Amino acid sequence: MTTEPPRTTPALDDAMQLFNAGNYAGVIALVSGTSDPALLLLAARSYAETGQYDTAGYLLRDLIQIMPGSSYLHSYLADVMEKTGDEHAVSEYATALILDPENKPALRSYARLLLAKNDLRGAIPSLRSLVRFGSDPGDIRKLMQTLTQVGEPEEAAALHIQNFGEDEYSPEYVEALLAAKEYQKAMSVALRGWNTVRELIYLRLDLEALAALDPEAAESAYRSALDSFEEEEMDNEEVAQIRFSFILLEKLLGHYDAARYELGLLLKTRTDPVYRLLEAELAARTGHGDDANTIYRSLIAEECSKDAEVADPAMQELIITRFKAFLDSVRSKEEVAGIISVLLSSYPTAVCLTQIGAAYEEARACTQARDWYYRAYRADYIHGGIAYAAFLKRLGEDRECETVIRYILTNITRAADVERIAGVVLNGKEAMYRIPKVMEQILARLTSVLEKLSSNGREMLAVGLLYAAGDALERQDYEECKWHCLLGLDVMPCYPAVIKVEDFMQLLSQAKGRALAERPVLLEKNAWMETTADTGSEPAPVANLLDLDEREQQVIAFLKEHREATEMDLRSVLNTRRVTGIVNGILTKAAEKGVKIIEKRGVGDRGEIYGYTGE
Repeated sequence: MTTEPPRTTPALDDAMQLFNAGNYAGVIALVSGTSDPALLLLAARSYAETGQYDTAGYLLRDLIQIMPGSSYLHSYLADVMEKTGDEHAVSEYATALILDPENKPALRSYARLLLAKNDLRGAIPSLRSLVRFGSDPGDIRKLMQTLTQVGEPEEAAALHIQNFGEDEYSPEYVEALLAAKEYQKAMSVALRGWNTVRELIYLRLDLEALAALDPEAAESAYRSALDSFEEEEMDNEEVAQIRFSFILLEKLLGHYDAARYELGLLLKTRTDPVYRLLEAELAARTGHGDDANTIYRSLIAEECSKDAEVADPAMQELIITRFKAFLDSVRSKEEVAGIISVLLSSYPTAVCLTQIGAAYEEARACTQARDWYYRAYRADYIHGGIAYAAFLKRLGEDRECETVIRYILTNITRAADVERIAGVVLNGKEAMYRIPKVMEQILARLTSVLEKLSSNGREMLAVGLLYAAGDALERQDYEECKWHCLLGLDVMPCYPAVIKVEDFMQLLSQAKGRALAERPVLLEKNAWMETTADTGSEPAPVANLLDLDEREQQVIAFLKEHREATEMDLRSVLNTRRVTGIVNGILTKAAEKGVKIIEKRGVGDRGEIYGYTGE
């Protein structure tokens, strides 16, 4: 159960009355100079209520030092951290729930925060607990919605029947039935909801179910519904969604002129880029290529000229990709590359520069493609860098690819960006995870931000460890295989999407079966850590004695791993032309200490050559 601070101070009742009356300044004045934990907590809450989150956080951290086992305090600290945008709030809520799984406020806040971050699978265990503890209809429907979104509609439908019965209707139930392809049942439930409460969401779901069962009949039903809306002069978001569903149905049936007419009506009041993309596609399908070309160009100009704060890179990429597909149907690859280059070169964003590079790559103009991909890398080392690294991997330049990935991982700070890079490395068609050093870097970086990872990020780390375990098994390193399997099982999220416990157990079983002799890796790791704690750390390497700055440390780390590198290699790693000066600085510091750690080994086509000589 939750451990709350003791309430024994005589002034506590007065402080509580002030707090409940909203007199937060009075609370702060009253408890000034006290050491009573209960009063300090009220002071922290008062500071939070008045927007003084830093002070509230300091007080709560001090209280946690006194009562580290209080779930109550950890959840309050998480509330404050969430207000300030601190991404550690998630792990603080998790700590509160580990201490007390029945801390309902923490459960609710934890689930809400994960859903806000679109970590749907991560939120499911908390939502399940809320349903188990309270059976609140809102919590049940939120869990149903989340289960449907992650591809578990059958479970969502079963949850509805268990808690409400089959005769009860709700949008979440109908959506679960649609996702489970139970169209007849979905139509029946939606129609019952529409006839009972006359809410448009039920009519929309009913029409979507009918469209799945009988498209021709649905076409007539959609027309009837839209005619009635026009007669009643109804126009809201639900009406717009119904009209858009009808347009998609007409497109599916091949009625492009009718779809284009209905879309024109929709665009009179709405300018969503998705609608306009469909407008361009329908214009091309009905033989109005010039209109389609104009729409695409207009969309690109509008979306790509937006300020970085409001721009949507995913939408920009979608529009440009669709435009390229349109051009491919009427132009050669070389012509498409030229058009895309002229159109997008005025927008120096990573998305546009990457798309130019992709167009030249498709035209087999590798020199131009490399140039544009590299420009994208320089414009945005994350988005452009990962595209450049993938291009290098497709060319077979694994070492250059590894250098770019290393630079990205060294400089990113947000866990979301680490997950993004890991997703491309582990799931991209280039299979960059097959480069051993890239895989090592990805695993190390994911591990370094483990507490901030979403469930998707934790699953990627587990997948990476599974790959590492498989590689260790192939090279007959059975102890390393066991260690990676055990780590993978430990970090795997509670509700994974693709990986299963059995995947690790299979490798563990094979490692156990093939080993001639083995040692218990967990006991050995634990003994090593205890020995390190008792005896202190190992002697410092020579590099630690030289008082190197951050860039100099990067040079040493790169040379230590690769043993030798060129000036151009180090320029890519450091993102600067000042490589010679940085290396000379290291050599000077080493000479002053009477040690030798790197050396110059001549000059080649890629500038000076540097080598690593020892610890």
